[in-house]
Amino acid sequence: MIRVAEEHGVTWSTCVQGTGLTQESLASPSRDIEGAQELGVLRNILRALGPDVPFGLLAGKRYHTTTHGTWGAAIVSSPDIGSAIELARRYFELSYSFNRFDVQLGARSVRFTYDGSDNPDDLRSVLIERDLAALVTLWREINGTMIPIQSMQLRARRPPYAAAFDAMFGVTPQFNCAVNSVDVDASPLTTPQPQADDFSLQLFEQQCLALIEQRKQSRGVAGRIRARLLRTRHEFPSMKTVAAELDVSVRTLRNQLMREGTTFRQLLERARVALAEELLSTERISHDEIATRLGYADASTFVAAFKRWKGMAPRAYRRSRRAAG
Repeated sequence: MIRVAEEHGVTWSTCVQGTGLTQESLASPSRDIEGAQELGVLRNILRALGPDVPFGLLAGKRYHTTTHGTWGAAIVSSPDIGSAIELARRYFELSYSFNRFDVQLGARSVRFTYDGSDNPDDLRSVLIERDLAALVTLWREINGTMIPIQSMQLRARRPPYAAAFDAMFGVTPQFNCAVNSVDVDASPLTTPQPQADDFSLQLFEQQCLALIEQRKQSRGVAGRIRARLLRTRHEFPSMKTVAAELDVSVRTLRNQLMREGTTFRQLLERARVALAEELLSTERISHDEIATRLGYADASTFVAAFKRWKGMAPRAYRRSRRAAG
């Protein structure tokens, strides 16, 4: 979005104003950007460009399959368009979208429905437009053809840039409708995809499932505790300390974690695994020092724990990381 905005004369500092984002945070592929920050950027851009620029369409057009990471790779690897659509629906939460997404398969058409009712009023229309434009790009890149849209219905009022829809989608949308939906010709659904690959599909689906699980773990009380444990590199806090920081009793905290399917001990062990992997991969320190940082009494206890976690000794893991690097 920022690249598109800059091409239209909006400065980088204007785009990120008030969001807390920096050049470093945006440049890091492993850094998570919060939804509120993304919406803040979008709001800044729309304010700077004014109502006559179809920014949602322009930005969505730039969301390529590679932009979507593992989700996009799994879609490209699917055997045909129909399978790709089903996979996209199943793992849609891994996309960039803020909208809820559904697909209805008919005998002659496929209806894509986007529900943006949970989104802020001032951004609801542009987020729908961004998704629709991205659908055009995604279809073209996985199938090599223009998406055969039959009709388009939008809840929004007719915007000043309505002509841009005709140019991008090949149809004139109906505005002020009850739903946001696109009807597409169903005949291409069984067309084989040029980049289909069963092995890659299985691999990317496994990664999609792992990402979904990772996101689930980052939410709720467990997510807050995990972030707290990973923030401390030299001494892990006790459950009593964390409970006090969250202003709850140890018993309440234990019950909350139980409802989320985990325990403080499990979270602590995962934090230890993450820190141990980082120290073995990036720092030249002894096992004794690592054991101290992880809160173990001695190196032998750490080594035994690491073998249980990774199925190999810390020394072997360090050699493997150096060879990979």
